[in-house]
This record gives sequence, structure tokens and C-alpha cells, in this order.
Amino acid sequence: MQYLRILLVVILAFGICGCFAAKQPQQPEKPAWGGSEEWRLKSLEENFLNFKEGLRQQNDQIDRNHKDTTAQIEKLENKISELDSTLVELKENQQKMMAMKAEEQIPAEETVVAEEVVMGGTTSSEEKPWMVVPGENSAAVEGAAKPAAEPAPVSSLSGDDLYKEGVRLVMDNQPLKARGLLEQYLAHNPSSSLAPNALYWIGETYYSEKSFAQSILKFKEVSRRFPKAGKVPAAMLKIGLAYDKLGDRENAVFYLRTLIEDYPKSDPAKIGRERLRAIEG
Repeated sequence: MQYLRILLVVILAFGICGCFAAKQPQQPEKPAWGGSEEWRLKSLEENFLNFKEGLRQQNDQIDRNHKDTTAQIEKLENKISELDSTLVELKENQQKMMAMKAEEQIPAEETVVAEEVVMGGTTSSEEKPWMVVPGENSAAVEGAAKPAAEPAPVSSLSGDDLYKEGVRLVMDNQPLKARGLLEQYLAHNPSSSLAPNALYWIGETYYSEKSFAQSILKFKEVSRRFPKAGKVPAAMLKIGLAYDKLGDRENAVFYLRTLIEDYPKSDPAKIGRERLRAIEG
């Protein structure tokens, strides 16, 4: 009986201990990462600042790319505009050449030129003026003596004498005086057989003064007004050379090629072939 009592007391004690243990409050678990609220805020703020800096750098790069692209587009537009202008000018030149070919032929007796220019007691044929190009060679025509006397006053000259004196002054490298006499001759003889020659030599006076644009206008007037004149091949050669002097390679090539195609056996065409090879490299 005594042992039974002791067993009951022990069982009762274990039961009371179990109940007491069940009523004890549980301790809160600590965070697994062990950080504080302050650390987390700082980490978030740092990440946000890094994000803003990266975004700013991307925007700066986009702005730079935009500026570079805009500059490239402007350059392309300028080049396209230049090409368009050149194309328009080429078309105009082609139309003018076609119009000249379509004009009615002038009677042969009005266009045949076979004059001789007297200089210092010697004669120099005017059929090959391109052999010495005024403005490119300051020397006088080889073998031609310069006159000792001053040119005769304009008022004392008329007709062919006025024309010959103007050409002599061109050869003597006096373009301004020569131009005055030749223009006076044209004013009184606009339809003579020497009119296209006078126009040509006026163009040469401008060419020798390096007024290449003005010389082009006069040389073009030769072929426009007198498309069958003997000076047309020489005028076309000088048009090509003048354009080359102005740095207009496209027009220079165009006129030299046209000269070679339309007048392949002429002396200007021979020079034109050499100049064309030099221009085209």
C-alpha cells in the first residue's frame, strides 16, 4: 500500500509540472538576417540613388546620340541639295545643246571664216586660237612681234580693220582695250561673217583676266547665236576649261565630252581629249 501511495504522488507531480510548463510564454524568434530597420532604409536609399544616376547617364547618352544623328542628317540634306542643283544645271545645259542642234542652219556664206590677222608685219592664222590659251600663258604668241606703235584711235577704225585691231590687242595681252574694240565692231556688224569670231575673242579677254564665269557666258553666246560657225569647237573647249578653272568638274567634263563627240576631228577636240584625261585622272 505504501508503494502505491508513492507512485500516485509521483504521477501527480509530473502532471502538475506539465501543466505549468504548458502555460509558460514563448520567446519571440529573432530575424534570420539579423539586420535593423535603419540598415534596411539606408540600403533602399542607396539603391534608389544608384538607379537615378544610371537613368541620368542613359538620358545624357540619348541626348548625345540625338545631336550626332541630327548633325549627320543635316550634312546629308546639304549634299542632296548640292546634287539636286548640279543635276538641274546639267539638264539645262543638255536642253540648250539640243536646242542649238535643232536651230535652222545658217547659210554657209554667213558662217565661213577664213581671215588672217596682221601683227607687226607678219600674218597669224586665226583658225587655231586654242594653241595659245590666254590667261594660262602670259607670253605673247610665239613668233609674233609686238607692234612698236600704240593702237590707232577707235574713231579712225571701222569694219574689218576695227575687228583686226581688237584681235591684235588680244594677242598682245591687252584684254580691256581689245574688248572695247571688239564690242564696238559687234555693235555695228552684228550679223557679219566675223561676228562669231568677235564674240569668241571677247570671251578670251575675260578668260585672260580670270573672269571665268563671264567668259563662259560669251563662249556660250557663240554657239547659241552662230551654231554652225567655225569658232564653235574652240568656244566649247574654252567653256570646258573655264568650268574646270571654277572647280566645276561635272560641267567641265560635260562640255569636253560634247566637243569630242560633236567635233571629233577638230583641233580643239584633240586638246579636249588631253584635258579630259587630266581632269578625270
